Order: sequence, then structure tokens, then C-alpha cells
Amino acid sequence: MPEKSIPTKKLSHRLTGQDSSFIYGESRNGPLHIGSLSFFEDQITYPELIRHFESKLHLLPRYRQRLVQVPFNFNHATFEDDPDFRIENHIKLHQLAADTSEAQLIDAAMAVFRKPLDLNRPLWEAHLFNGFKGNRSVIMWPVHHCLVDGVSGMELLNVVLDFRPNPPATESKLEPWSPKPLPGPLRQVIDATLDRAQAQLDSMRRLSQMALNFRSSVKDLGSDAGTLARLARQLMRPIAAAPWNAGLVSQERTMAWLRTSFADVRAIRAAFGGTINDVVLTMLSEGAARYLRYHGGQPGAPLRIGCPVNVRRDDESGSLGNRVSMMLPELPAEPMDPVARLKLVAAETQRIKEAGEPQALERLMSNGDGVSPALVAMLAGIVTAAMDTAVSLQRIFPSWAKRAAQPLGISFVATNVPGSQVPLYLAGHRMADYVGLLPLGGNLGFGVTIVSYNQDLYFTVMAAPNLMPDPDRMKSLVEEVFKELKQAAVAKSVPAAVQPSRVQIPIYTGMQPAGAIEPPHPAHPGVAALRAH
Repeated sequence: MPEKSIPTKKLSHRLTGQDSSFIYGESRNGPLHIGSLSFFEDQITYPELIRHFESKLHLLPRYRQRLVQVPFNFNHATFEDDPDFRIENHIKLHQLAADTSEAQLIDAAMAVFRKPLDLNRPLWEAHLFNGFKGNRSVIMWPVHHCLVDGVSGMELLNVVLDFRPNPPATESKLEPWSPKPLPGPLRQVIDATLDRAQAQLDSMRRLSQMALNFRSSVKDLGSDAGTLARLARQLMRPIAAAPWNAGLVSQERTMAWLRTSFADVRAIRAAFGGTINDVVLTMLSEGAARYLRYHGGQPGAPLRIGCPVNVRRDDESGSLGNRVSMMLPELPAEPMDPVARLKLVAAETQRIKEAGEPQALERLMSNGDGVSPALVAMLAGIVTAAMDTAVSLQRIFPSWAKRAAQPLGISFVATNVPGSQVPLYLAGHRMADYVGLLPLGGNLGFGVTIVSYNQDLYFTVMAAPNLMPDPDRMKSLVEEVFKELKQAAVAKSVPAAVQPSRVQIPIYTGMQPAGAIEPPHPAHPGVAALRAH
């Protein structure tokens, strides 16, 4: 059926408190955009990429809108039509030398990714790198975290790309894009006042509903208070000393990535129990423990991993912005048998789910929308300015910087995002590999994104080289743990009576094992909903 344009007058949108935190908390050394690297099988030309995006922009109205700050931060910023939008400001060509190696490509991509996005333009970019070995193209897609989280970012990618190399042409007759003028200061203040009043009415409505359900509301509040108190005490306990936490993150970035078979990961889960996320956390925590041992780490306190959790309701599928909470599993920082670690991980994540910790944190964060945006912006500005100053001074006073970096109670962040399980295409070019990128900041000099694509699972080790100069070592250790788990799963599947010389090693072809749970279908129901956002 013909596509329809979205009336821009309906698309002015005010950021939530969680969305705005990624604007207020951004610093020169800690830009807060997420992104990805897409590796294609052949070369894409710059005109092709421009034409492709132009054919999709009517489905992505937020891509032609920029942030407009409210005077004195009386309320959070809004997304408004950018009257100066030009697609050439967002899609850039980087012509590399012929047969550029992967290491050289990563250096070139990270030199771009480490820079903050321009807050005076729509908060996305697409960087085309041509000249990669084999005459292939790679596209890097930075998108600001205030616009999307991992889940909505993946849904956005499903709109930008196609599920077929030659999708049917539409007969859509789109109206020319006609941006509204940016609102003036008086209009912004009036709209901000009305929105604050509406938010207060919504809050009163929720309180009235709670009063009607007084007994269950008191029980929920008591449960949340107890859960949050336990989390606060947990965050005050020490974590394992790690080199990637032993200072403040500078602006430089580096990365290494690993591809694993999703079928093998499912086979490990089937053999030993737990979930896909449990297998992933086992690989990462055991890899981190071995990395610490290699670098002379002392056993003692645990690793505490920050794991973002999607808390979107079914009716919020396809909405942009951020709807995430956090799990904070604590796991041993000493190397151990990977199968034994998997059982520990499964028990820890089950405890967290039964305690309702992500839900309690989400309710606490949602209540934060009532806090004055001016106060939040002022405090965040003080902190980020102090952090940037401290980064500048840490080369002169390294011991002071080390002490300043200690209070944050997370060892590293690991975010797992489900993606398409069939190939995706851009202007007929097949995407061969898809690698996620995440921001770093503060004393978090290491983080991991896990993305599923086309029956594979991709791990990206993101690092600040001043704290972790060897992300390839961490990648290799994670891969080593994966291979050990895979071998253990194969061994368990072999009957005891079979002699080793006669063992037939199964070949995992990407087919789903019986009874396994597949990731979401690529034609995600949220894709259609994105057109209205």
C-alpha cells in the first residue's frame, strides 16, 4: 500500500528526564552517543548512500529535527523541525587507502566516533568508509543516546535498511517536506509551562489511583524501598580493582570485536541451563577475571556488571527515546571453571529477577521526571566540567586521578540487544557483519555491546586506551571461554558409552535446536510504529 508522510506539526516532542540525562551528562571526554559498524560485502558509493537515505527520510521524521533548549532549563528540551537540515551535513564519505586493514579501519572509525555530535543539528550521522580490504564498504552510524537506546536504535536500523536486496518500489506521492519555524523563547516557555502542568496532573492522577488501591500500593512502596536500600548498600561495597577503572577516561577510543555462532550459544544454554544472557555474562565475567589475572590483579572483591534492561511495555514498541533499567549482578573476579561460573551467573540473575530490582529502579527513575530540569542541568554541568578538568590534570597528577576514579560502583557495562536474524540490505548491498558501539565515560574505561544478527552473536569490546590499551587481549579471552563452554556442551551431549575415538562432533549450522527460543523476528512490530515518531 502507498506510504504516507507524517504531518510534522504533530512531531514536536519533549525529552523525558531519562532522555535528557544523556544531554546533561555529556562531556568532552565522555560523549553520549551510541552507534554501530556495518560491514558490507562490496562497495557502496556515496551517491547511492545519499539516495537511499533520501528515500527513507519520510519514515524517520526525527532525523530532520534538532534539539531546542528551553530558556533557563525551565523544562527539558524538545525536538523541533530543523529549517536548515541538509542531508550532506549528516552523511560523510571517508576514502581510505586501497586494501585498508581492519586495524587501520578501526583507528579511522574511532577517530570520528570519539567526537561529540553537534547539538545544533539533528543528532545522527552516517559515515561511509570506502577502501576496506576486498573493495568493501563499512558504515558507522552514531546516534545520540537521548534519541534512542539499544532496542529503539535496532528498530531504527530495521527502518533504514531493507529485508530484501530489491524491495518493491512504492508509488507513494509524498508531500514536500516543509519544516515549521523554530519556536521563539516566549513560545518555548509557554509550552514548557503547559507541559509541566500536564505532568503534575498526570502525577496527581497516579497518586489518586494509588489511593484507590491503597493496600497494594503501600505493599509495592515498601517492597521498592527495601529493594532500593539493598541496592544502595550493594553499590557502597568495594568492587574488584581493575586497570580499566584505575583512572578517568580520556577522549580516545579503541575497540575489538568477535563473532560467535548463535546456534552454539543456544547449545551451551541447552546443555547447562540458564538463559542466553547468562551464557553471555559467563563469557564476559570469566574473560574479565582472566584479564585481571594476566595483569596481576589480586583476588578479593567481585566484579559488578551494569546490564541495561529493556522495560518497554508492548504498547511502547517502536517508540524512540530511552526505556531502560539496570541489573547489577556481582560475579567472582577470580578465574574458575566456565560451567561452574555459568551456574553461578544463572543463580545470580534469577535472584535479581525475583527481587524485582530492575522494576524498582525503573519506578525510581520515572519519579525523577518531577525533579527540576534546571537543578539537574546545573548539577550535571558542574560534575561534567570537573571531570573534564580532572582528565586534563591526570597526566600531571596520576595518583590523584586514580583516587578520584574509585567511587563509581560498576566494573563495566554489558548491553545485549536482539537484532534481525536474517540478512539486511542497503541499496541492494548485503550487510555481512554488524558490530555495536557504546559510550564510555568517568572511570568506566571498558564496556561491551552484544548484538545478534543473521544467526550470529557479535561482541564488541570498547575501550579507552589510556586505561585499557589491549582490547584484543580481552576479546581473545572471551573467545577462549566461549570455546571451552562449547567443548563442554559437546562433551555432555555425547553418551558415556561412546569411546573418544568414535565421537562424532556435531556441526552447528545455525539451525534452531528443538525447544529453543528464537530472538524476535526481524519484522519487528515496532518498525511500523517508528514512522509516527
